[in-house]
Amino acid sequence: MRSTLCVLVAISLVASPLAGCAASRGPRQIRDEFSGATPPESDWSRVGELAPGSEIALARRGAPPRSAYFVSADAAGVTVLSVLLPTVPSAAVRVLRNMATQHPEYFSATRKGETFAQNDVRVGRDGIFVANRKVADLEQVVETISRNQVDEIRGPVVARGSVPGAILGGWLGFAVGVIPGLRGASTAAAWAAVITSVYVGAYLGWRWSSHQTEDVVYRAP
Repeated sequence: MRSTLCVLVAISLVASPLAGCAASRGPRQIRDEFSGATPPESDWSRVGELAPGSEIALARRGAPPRSAYFVSADAAGVTVLSVLLPTVPSAAVRVLRNMATQHPEYFSATRKGETFAQNDVRVGRDGIFVANRKVADLEQVVETISRNQVDEIRGPVVARGSVPGAILGGWLGFAVGVIPGLRGASTAAAWAAVITSVYVGAYLGWRWSSHQTEDVVYRAP
């Protein structure tokens, strides 16, 4: 009974981080998606799956890609945070990205007259201010780009498989595989159970886990 309890404890300790590895959210990597009537990269809904504050490379029609931070998206277009202006100091960039990550709704509210401040950075319809000094107009930093103007968006996508997932799955398989040995199975049978369980656990851990990588989120048809 004590040996079985130890194994169950080990399984619970290993399974918790493995579940975390499998819980990555966001648009899936294109080659991991099933093909259908519409190419996956032309599915605009993938843009809305990006996490607010994600760094992306956005290319407008006929223009080279440029770096921006994702704020939000709807059927009509995408709102991004452009913070490459030389007048916007790095401290303000950090505050603006933090706002995009935690409160993306603030930026739509500013266009309705709301004002938000953090540290010495203030964001409102009248512009971006640092220590009461205007560093940029709101429209220079917060841009809403029409969907039909977007040529391509690249950013963080969720790809299948991860080394940590395989390792954790292998440990989980080991915890299960030692049970026959603890219950008195022969040496050969115990080793066979361990090896098989570790292999299967590592394979399933790889398949069920995921990691983030940079790839195409959307490409205009």
